[in-house]
This record gives sequence, C-alpha cells and structure tokens, in this order.
Amino acid sequence: MPPLQTYGERPVVLLTNDDGPPCDASPNIYSFAHALERQLGWDVRVVIPDSQKSWVGKAYAINDVITASYFYPQGPDGRTGEVTHVPRPLKHGESMEWVLLSGTPSSCANIALHNLYPGEIDLVISGPNHGRNSSTAFALSSGTVGAALAATLSVPLPGPPAPAPGPPLHTEHVPCIALSYAVVARPVAPRLLALAAETAVDVCKRLFDNWAHDSAPGRAGKVQLYSVNVPLVEQYLEKGSRKAVYTELWKNAYGSLFKPTTRQVFSCSQLELLTFAQRPHALRPRRRSRPRERNHRTPAKQAASRPRPGPHQNIRRYTRPCRPPYPILNPCSSHCSTAAAAEIPVRSQPPTRPLSQRRHLDRRNRCMGIGKGVRQRHALEGRV
Repeated sequence: MPPLQTYGERPVVLLTNDDGPPCDASPNIYSFAHALERQLGWDVRVVIPDSQKSWVGKAYAINDVITASYFYPQGPDGRTGEVTHVPRPLKHGESMEWVLLSGTPSSCANIALHNLYPGEIDLVISGPNHGRNSSTAFALSSGTVGAALAATLSVPLPGPPAPAPGPPLHTEHVPCIALSYAVVARPVAPRLLALAAETAVDVCKRLFDNWAHDSAPGRAGKVQLYSVNVPLVEQYLEKGSRKAVYTELWKNAYGSLFKPTTRQVFSCSQLELLTFAQRPHALRPRRRSRPRERNHRTPAKQAASRPRPGPHQNIRRYTRPCRPPYPILNPCSSHCSTAAAAEIPVRSQPPTRPLSQRRHLDRRNRCMGIGKGVRQRHALEGRV
C-alpha cells in the first residue's frame, strides 16, 4: 500500500467542470460550490473553462496560449458578477473568486494542480455535469469525466506538513470524483437542483472520508476515480429514501451523431467576390525593345573582324519579330489564369532559314552528293 498523508485543518477541494460558468447550460456549479462551503466547511477553489467545452473528453490544448480571467459571481444563481483580468480583493456581496481559463476541462485541471495551487489540493471534483455519464459512450467522450481523469493522472506535488491529523490520503495520486446529474425531465425545477446538490455533497463527503479504507472486493483502497451519477428524481433525493449503490457502466454505442444540412450554392456574382485571379497582363510575354534577329546579326565592331563572304556565299540576312514560346491569351477575357496557360500544349518548331539560303544549301548538298533522305533528316533537325 502506498504511503499516506493527511490534510490540514480543512480539506482544499478543486472544483472544475466542462459546462463553464453559470448559465443555461451550466446551472449546477454555483449551488454545489456554495453547498460544499456551507454544509462541509471545505476550502473550495474553482477553476473552470470560460465557455462550454462539452464532449471534448480528456483533450488538451497544447498548441494554444491559454489565458486566465477572474470571475466574482453574485446573485442567487451566480450568473451576475464582475470579470477581471487581474485578481482583486473580494467586495461586498462576493464570497468566492473563480478562475476562468480559455482551455479544455483537462487543461483546467492540470493547470490548477501544477500552476495555480501546487501541492494544495486534497480532492478534485469535476462537475456537476448537466446530464448523466452512466454509459461507456458518454463517459469516454465526457469533458467532466475527462477532467477527472486528467487530474488522476497528474502526479501530486508535495505540500506543506499537515498541522492536524485527518483522514489518510494517497500520495501517488489525487483523489478525484466525476459528478453528473441525470436529467430525466425538462425543465428542471430549482427545488430538484437543491436536493441534488445536497445529495451530491453527502456522497462526496462519504467517499472522501473512506477513500483509503475502502476494502470491498475489487477495490481494496486502490480506487483513484469515482464517477457519481445523481438522478434528478424527487422520490430518490429525499432524505429518507436516498440510497447509493455501486454499479457498472452501461455498455452502449453511438448512433448517427450528424444530420445532413442544406447545401448553399453560390451564384456566379458571389463566386467572383470570393475568388482571386491573376491579372490578365501578368500572363502576356514581355516584349523586347528590339526584334530578335534570326541570323545572329553582329554589332558593327565585330563585323570588321569577321571574314567577308565570297561570291558563292552571298546570303541575305533576314530579321523577324520574336515568336513567344506559348500563345498569348486574350487580355480582354475574364477567364485568363495561370493554370489555363500552363495546360496549353507548346510545340517547339525548328528555326526556318531564308529562302535564298535554303536554295544555296540545296545546291551545296547536291554537289556533295548528299541524298534526299539525309536532307529530310537535316530539315527535321533544323540544319537545313
């Protein structure tokens, strides 16, 4: 059995959830936090996501920069209060300071244990979730259970020595409870939520006080996480009829989680606003300031150094404009694009010689005895 430790004057409890601060989707955490302080006198530290993060499981936001804000709830349901970016002393009518993080429930649990309150937490309670987690499909995707699992897998840091003895706790892990309210009918009456909070506080206290002394078969003090589901049924929440039982997860599977939606089709005018095409003038070849000479006319300075052709080499030099290697697209067309220019096949053609030069080469070839087949091959190779 691992070594044990005891907490101080009163246990420090970390309360987190996946539904976020008090709102329509998170109506349970404010009353439950006050019930822990009022009925048990525990020191409650609340670190929750700044918005609803349901169905994220035990996910971490490892690539995001998580920011913190401080919430001071007020009112009967905790939905009113001030949110600041720096902590401040409590004002009149305020009893708690909550930390809101822009991360997942698992990130909130890990940051609270290792960064905000290192070595101070004796128990982690995740919830109460507004919905049951009594089946395998829901429990494995639940952010409430995921936050409790993340806290269970966090190695506790050594805290200060306890001044007074208390119930023994494991030092290998932090005890964690995932708390969920099973909603049977909607809307849920406020009195039913009050009875559920009272029942949940009683169950959490009994589990915490007997954590290391649980000698039931299969557990023997080795349990690290309890998943508690409280049904929102009045006949089960009355003081004389409350009964807690150990059970197993209901084995179920997912059905269709998504439904088809109407596909929105954009018109041509809307598509033009959403697409960006290259300008037409960017596809036109750059024009040369002077036309390129096919027969390689040399400047006047180099012409004097070259031997002057004889009478039999009287070749006229012809010049012609540059022919681009690809066709010029119509600049007035609105459908010009780089991809369209790249798809047009380009056929390379050998340079043609002037007519007088071709006749001169034909006479030379006949004098040298070059046959017609060789002349055709030279023509294909551009040598004629």
